Amino acid sequence: APGLIFALAVTFVGFNIHWRFASISPLVASLVIGVVIGNLGVIPQACTPGQKFAAKRILRFGIVLLGTQLAAEQIVELGGREVIVVLLVVATTFLGTMWLGPRLGVSKSLSLLIATGFSICGASAVAAVDGVVDADEEEVAYAIALVTLCGSLAIAVLPLLRDVVGLSDPHFFGAWVGASVHDVAQVIATASTGGNDAVHSATVVKLSRVLLLAPLIGVISVWIQR
Repeated sequence: APGLIFALAVTFVGFNIHWRFASISPLVASLVIGVVIGNLGVIPQACTPGQKFAAKRILRFGIVLLGTQLAAEQIVELGGREVIVVLLVVATTFLGTMWLGPRLGVSKSLSLLIATGFSICGASAVAAVDGVVDADEEEVAYAIALVTLCGSLAIAVLPLLRDVVGLSDPHFFGAWVGASVHDVAQVIATASTGGNDAVHSATVVKLSRVLLLAPLIGVISVWIQR
């Protein structure tokens, strides 16, 4: 209960900041508050179980609810070119990371965890592939930390690059974010800086990537068995 109450309080403050300053996303505000308080070391130990429950069960349930919004019409709405882009992004990121990892001295199992997390949906994808690959806890922690760090940096960096790379149009910016940022929550937080249209485009593109998780896990499972 203490951890859940703490998470609820941070979320409530994040929404209040958003209501007072519309340009600040409640997700970004809550994330910053959590990072600051977490690094101050003032959170009681009693909050740990509730925080873990919120981070794993409640957050994943929220992602499932978000996924139910993706209808077949929305995928069709993307158009053939955008669907091909999503497939190319996932394939290039996954295969490129698998090729580069061992050449940088990273084990094959860790490379596989990172590749799946970067190409699909961050920590959730790492947790999913951990069930079929023989990786130790340290490698899982490394992979989750890496995708979380890069995704968190994207929340601050990508909006700054928006006009520099010519993506002032909300739909294009949202599609760019949905195709490049790892975690679903991070995608929405990043795209929210571009308005509702950007969030809509980012969500459709991102959830299209998430739909590829099950087929990818199936291919990985068969490949490992062989």
